[in-house]
Amino acid sequence: MSRALLWAVLLVSTVSSAQTFTNPILGETAADPSIVQYNGYYYHAFSDGSQRIFVRKSATLTGIGSAPAVQVWLAPATGAYSRETWAPELQLIQGRWYIYFAASDGNNANHRMFALESTSLDPQGAYVFKGQLRPTTDTWAIDGAVIQKDDGSLYFVWSGWPGNVDGQQNLYIAAMSNPWTLSGERVLIAMPTFDWEGRGMPLNEAPQPLRLGSRYGIVFSASGSWTQEYTLGLLTNTDGNLLNPKSWVKTGPVFRKNADVYGVGHPTFVKSPDGTESWIAYHAKRLSTDGWADRSVRAQEFYIASDGSLNLGVARSVSVAQPRPGGENGAPASPNPIDGHGWGSSFEGAARSGSWTVSSATAASGTTLGAGWAQLFRGNANFETVAVSADVQWVATGTTSASPKFGIYGTYEDGNNFVAAFLDKKYAVFASYAVVGGVVKGWQNTALPAGFNWSVAHNLRVERSWSGDYKFFLDGVLQQTRQLGNVLGQMGLVTEDTQAHYSNVKMDPTQGWGDPAVDGYQNGKYEIRSARDVMSWGTGAGWKGLWRQAPRTTAGYTLESGIRLLSQGSTAYPKYGLYGCYQDARNHMTVWLDPKYGVLTTHAVSGGVDLGWQNVALGTFSFTTHHTLKVVRSGSTFTTYVDGVQKQVRSVGLTTCQTGLVAEDTQVEYTHYRVF
Repeated sequence: MSRALLWAVLLVSTVSSAQTFTNPILGETAADPSIVQYNGYYYHAFSDGSQRIFVRKSATLTGIGSAPAVQVWLAPATGAYSRETWAPELQLIQGRWYIYFAASDGNNANHRMFALESTSLDPQGAYVFKGQLRPTTDTWAIDGAVIQKDDGSLYFVWSGWPGNVDGQQNLYIAAMSNPWTLSGERVLIAMPTFDWEGRGMPLNEAPQPLRLGSRYGIVFSASGSWTQEYTLGLLTNTDGNLLNPKSWVKTGPVFRKNADVYGVGHPTFVKSPDGTESWIAYHAKRLSTDGWADRSVRAQEFYIASDGSLNLGVARSVSVAQPRPGGENGAPASPNPIDGHGWGSSFEGAARSGSWTVSSATAASGTTLGAGWAQLFRGNANFETVAVSADVQWVATGTTSASPKFGIYGTYEDGNNFVAAFLDKKYAVFASYAVVGGVVKGWQNTALPAGFNWSVAHNLRVERSWSGDYKFFLDGVLQQTRQLGNVLGQMGLVTEDTQAHYSNVKMDPTQGWGDPAVDGYQNGKYEIRSARDVMSWGTGAGWKGLWRQAPRTTAGYTLESGIRLLSQGSTAYPKYGLYGCYQDARNHMTVWLDPKYGVLTTHAVSGGVDLGWQNVALGTFSFTTHHTLKVVRSGSTFTTYVDGVQKQVRSVGLTTCQTGLVAEDTQVEYTHYRVF
């Protein structure tokens, strides 16, 4: 049975056909849904793509496609907003309905965001044109929506070009003085930096506000909307400061193509009629080939745990019958597969089993003794690369099973696709086990260190790369590497005839890579393959950085990475290397390989003073083969090595340091990155 089908079958097995539905809820050519719930009805705003905006009204979410549409606005015959009316967004703000839409004069480069205001509380009633939402930097803009904070303040978030030329779309935010006026400059809060955001085109668009418990979130679309790779990412605000780029944390993909569902994107979020369930509506493609004509709007239930973690599940096939939203035509609410902390059954086929005591989103205890695997699952099933880790502590062993053990699922899709890591007290081994595509990949055992202490917690970690390489760690030490294929799925806890306690459970899709701790943000295009392996795909002028998220340190260390040039651009200074130390934008030291001039070069800034470049000729040197670049820090002294040969010593007055990657106009492979 294909991915996600089994869970759907379990959901509907006891539900009559009258209480189920199949996607789509809006037929082909429907896209960019905006659906709101108001006074017992669902309202759907959409445009004809040219000059007209409509609103549908339906008593049910799944019946919205058959509801009659009322035209609520017609663009003028000429002018700045007379053509190409895209993606109207319907929102109730301060007692009035507003429709935010993108439009142009017929030239795509002139798209801007505009607002309509209702004259009554009827979403299908009359609207008046309020004008353009114009930031200080007035450039291309689409897909706008308003975030309404608890204190009543308003913020507008949208997708825009960084300049005046098509080729990349970022997400921007600005404060609002009223529902149709921006009160300041736009602030960049996200740009396409990961591989999953740049397929077809580096693109972030369709930001949709979503409350995540006490936090503010934005679910957005990434990659080319015409491709099968269109997908959803998540921005989570950490402190309530919506205008601080450092307050937004990106994860993803949180929802992606699956089975016969392609190009998922542009979501909208509503509640079920009885208010007990959360539902996402989104558009998706029927075909894997590029194009927009095969898109339709689908819907399914999703979940938010008490800690605010979002789980959209996996995209459901149009062939799968789903339970109707709770309260729709008398349909009962569906059982929730996860608890308030985000733990529960797998979305793709396996129910929670055994006895578990859950204390938080990061801690649980398995108390089951006896044969058979006890299982508990959590997390997003859509991450393409991920590191799963947990501190595990043995409590007791039963007498029933011949192979008592306890561990974690590095990934769990279904019973035919999973990878697990175990500690086996009986045989004193670290063991991994996998089934991929229904084929048993078998056990691989590694003897535990002599004197292994079972009375304390130990850290288990499984790292999965996009290439299908799995690395298994025990207390930070690599135990095994296996090529198992790229199985996408959730993480989980698993025991057999063993009681165990789990704490500090973590699922990290960026595997410890991200922004600098103090200022700035990653600004290249990177494919994170593992915690140690990264591909840099960015070209063009300007430094493009990616940093390790380990705590900054004042102590000495050695930074080392394999490095290989894949290609270079045509700008004046193509180069690639490492941040030997990054304190902030005014204090840092970098080491580079420069293929254009055949040198190793370092650059430093201290206290805002540029200390300049220092070059060392490399002689006969192949940049397209693997080399090892190393920086040893001792106090203020940085010593640089290439392939074990010392090349340069430099003194720079830096204190707390963070390390990272940096490239300019080059595509580079980084491997075996480590700091020790």
